[in-house]
Amino acid sequence: MHLDLRPLNVGELFDRAFTLYRRNLWLFVGIIALPAVFALATAILMQVAQRMTMTDFAAVKDDPELTAATGLAILGLFGGVFIMAIMYWVVYMIALGAATHAVSELYVGRLSSVKQAYAGMRGRVGALIVLLLLVGLRIGAVGVGAGVVLAIGAGIGAVLHPVISGLVVMFGLLFLFLGIGFMMLRYGMTVPALVVEQLSPGDAIRRSVELTKARLLRVLLLVVCAFVLNVAAMMIFQWPFQIGAFAAGPESTLGFWLNIAAAVTGTIGTTFTTPFLVIGLALLYYDARIREEGFDLELTLAALDARTVAART
Repeated sequence: MHLDLRPLNVGELFDRAFTLYRRNLWLFVGIIALPAVFALATAILMQVAQRMTMTDFAAVKDDPELTAATGLAILGLFGGVFIMAIMYWVVYMIALGAATHAVSELYVGRLSSVKQAYAGMRGRVGALIVLLLLVGLRIGAVGVGAGVVLAIGAGIGAVLHPVISGLVVMFGLLFLFLGIGFMMLRYGMTVPALVVEQLSPGDAIRRSVELTKARLLRVLLLVVCAFVLNVAAMMIFQWPFQIGAFAAGPESTLGFWLNIAAAVTGTIGTTFTTPFLVIGLALLYYDARIREEGFDLELTLAALDARTVAART
């Protein structure tokens, strides 16, 4: 097995990510298509719930029985949105692991398929879900803590002068956004660390922080590039329908169906663009290990190969 253990500069990293994605387009689109189904279901349920809130609920407001029945139906739809959103994030984490596994296979010259990629996650689904919870709790704790501090600061500022309170809120939200963004960049290699090295969720977070310490700018550039690709896809696939829905009026029948079309086309677009970030983060993970550990990466991928064979049999 031959590995290219040469460290990559930023241009080479992006070129390899685009090349790997272009040559294996349908593999990665097939992997991301599974969580995309849940994302689409969530978006459609949300549109239906909003439609019922704006039209059906208003139409029966004078009839107590119909109002209660319609209200329960709307609550049921929003409950379905919540459940679908949770299912989406769970399946999305599994898909991230599967896509990372596929990159690992392709990185060492082995063919892969959607089935094989998901099979490689056998025994790691629970760890991926725990990883999702740990990252979410950490970011949520920072958000809640910062919110409390911001509220206290805004209250004190309001006593002194309303302008001071406004400045506290504005700069506080800015720093909160930057802080959460910084955390997300540090956690960018958690999934590759968990999948490739078979680490526990907590160790995968610490490993990601260690590997990204000197590479935050590279991670940021990769995220920005992926964001631009997603925005471009939305402009092409989704925005025309959303603009049409806004012009028709979201409460109108035409506006409703245009919003549904926007959800469908938007999901299709992001399904094609999302894999680039996953591929890029996986390659960046390998590049970090090559620079710091060299030949040890070959041993790790050999072990991953052994686990893959065991999973297939």
